[in-house]
Amino acid sequence: MKPVPSLINDCALFSVSQKAIIKDKKGRILMMEKAGKSHWDIPGGKLDAGEDMAKSIAREILEEIGFDKVNVGDIIYAGRRSFEEKDKAERVMIFYACEIDHKFEKIKLSDEHSAWRMMSAHDIKDQKKYEINPVVRAALNVAFAKD
Repeated sequence: MKPVPSLINDCALFSVSQKAIIKDKKGRILMMEKAGKSHWDIPGGKLDAGEDMAKSIAREILEEIGFDKVNVGDIIYAGRRSFEEKDKAERVMIFYACEIDHKFEKIKLSDEHSAWRMMSAHDIKDQKKYEINPVVRAALNVAFAKD
């Protein structure tokens, strides 16, 4: 059994992050490459203490791709991510189906990311070409299965 990490803020055994699965009209999903890494991810981030969940994911989308109009849909997947660092709490990851009212060509990436592209289900399955966190990859597979 994995040892329980030390308490964070004297109460939290895990953190929560939220991710936005944003599809275009062709059913492809928006992916972003992390700056300085060959790792791909989707918009999202950590939920701040006391923050409203819908407002949090909208804030992350604004920060990461510059879009202020987003329709946050249903939760389509949730998963748990562990970290190698023994003092780092596990993370619960919640994935939402989101729609945007902007053209993808107008994306303005934050400094956290160096590139973006729309990926198909075939792209997501190419583990050699695209390094994607296993929990994120599982959520994307669920999103593609809904089509």
